[in-house]
Amino acid sequence: MDIEKIYRIYFDDLYRFLLYLCKNKEVAQDICSGSFIKAMKNIERIDDDKVKSYLFQIGKNTYYNYYKKNKRILLTENIEDFDLALGSFEKDILEKESLSILEKAIDKLENPYKDVVRLRLNDLSFKEIGEIYKKNQNWACVIYHRAKEQLKKLMEENNE
Repeated sequence: MDIEKIYRIYFDDLYRFLLYLCKNKEVAQDICSGSFIKAMKNIERIDDDKVKSYLFQIGKNTYYNYYKKNKRILLTENIEDFDLALGSFEKDILEKESLSILEKAIDKLENPYKDVVRLRLNDLSFKEIGEIYKKNQNWACVIYHRAKEQLKKLMEENNE
């Protein structure tokens, strides 16, 4: 697969994930572009079925390096475009509560729960998430399940 095709397919997903991490449009764009440049250097070695998880791994690591280098919290407005490709649990929540309440609840989660939920919202499989964290897909599934339980509690508390 060539880098232009990979860019067209995965740019939006990677950008949304990075925007979630840094909450700054310009920084997210810079890190996203840098991630594709890094991926381009190793494109021949990437399996076609692992491209997305590889890009997200590069993006996550690049963001963490950027964050460590700048040693500051990045703040901007709330994420505008939020991927609504959700399972039945998430759809039920969205029917009961607004998207901003769900976003706030997700932001209250500790990592890795928060990141795993965001990655799932970006259509990554448990296998891909496991690869990003250098764990197996069962680990990702368990973390996601625990995150959903925590989100249920947070949403119930918000309703009270």
